Amino acid sequence: MKTRVLGIDHIGIAVNDLETALRFYTETLGLPADPIEERPEHGLRIARVHAGDVELELIEASDWDRTMQRHLLHRGPGVYHFGLRVADVDAAVAEMEDARVPVIDHEPREGPAMRVSFLHPDAAGGTLIELVTRKKP
Repeated sequence: MKTRVLGIDHIGIAVNDLETALRFYTETLGLPADPIEERPEHGLRIARVHAGDVELELIEASDWDRTMQRHLLHRGPGVYHFGLRVADVDAAVAEMEDARVPVIDHEPREGPAMRVSFLHPDAAGGTLIELVTRKKP
């Protein structure tokens, strides 16, 4: 395989109450955070907390019918996914598909600062993996 993981980009953490979780990370642990992002198109609210080179992505479901809310109902709050940084998410997805790795996003999703594609949890022993390529500033 040619795809090389460059490192952990972020850790997605499912939370029941975004403001309460954010206060713990910022006030108790003293970590800096970005303003809360409203993502109504995905039924999510997200806060990014900076812990050195790794971001903690606190995720709250704002829509009860979405994947995150189902996750919270069945598994509870906690680690939801790992974002692994790759140089080229399109090439990585193509390589995963060629290797018959179950891919959720055959076409990477566009975010404000990154392009991402999720691998099905069956591929990694039950862990949801997000392949991430950061856009250049």
